Amino acid sequence: MALPIAHATAGYLAHRLDPRREQRESWRRAVAFLLIGNLPDVDFLFGFVTGEPGAFHRGVTHTVLAALVFAVAAGTVAWWRRLDAWWPAAALCGAAYGSHLLVDAFTIDQRGPAGARFFWPLSDAYYISPVTIFGEILIDGGSRAGFVRSILQWPTVWVLLREVAIASVALGALRLFETARRTREDLDATSDDARIVADVAGEEDLA
Repeated sequence: MALPIAHATAGYLAHRLDPRREQRESWRRAVAFLLIGNLPDVDFLFGFVTGEPGAFHRGVTHTVLAALVFAVAAGTVAWWRRLDAWWPAAALCGAAYGSHLLVDAFTIDQRGPAGARFFWPLSDAYYISPVTIFGEILIDGGSRAGFVRSILQWPTVWVLLREVAIASVALGALRLFETARRTREDLDATSDDARIVADVAGEEDLA
């Protein structure tokens, strides 16, 4: 499992995939996607209720099926609200949710088994990337106190620092890309305005 920084960053990147500029620049939507990126880890809350935080972790919420169900639910809500762009809502929400699984695949959980059962219920096999990006982490899910202690230990802090560094690079690259995209969109809009003015002027000359 990775920590919330990596998951929030992945969710935010999914949000920025929205082709609609006004939606990409909505801070409320950005916050929503930060939360969606961390949503699969809601299973920790169920464990906290029983006194064993890790009891349900990497279960049904960490599957492709859960991502698909969430995408359909998001699309259904958008359709019910009579939004024309219900399918982008479904696709982007599904991507943000699914990004959690992808990030987890690049982090080694020392509690084992590593990875998650992404294709449950079709398969009970655990999947993980052979390449580790975010490092190895050991979170004690056996008790509430143990969970808190393990969060504060140096190995966990080290993973957190790695996530911050990687997130900074990813967001910096995103900023460069979006600056170029915004410039292109503005130039296209200026060209369209100039074309309209030229057409109007031509019609007036003919008149």
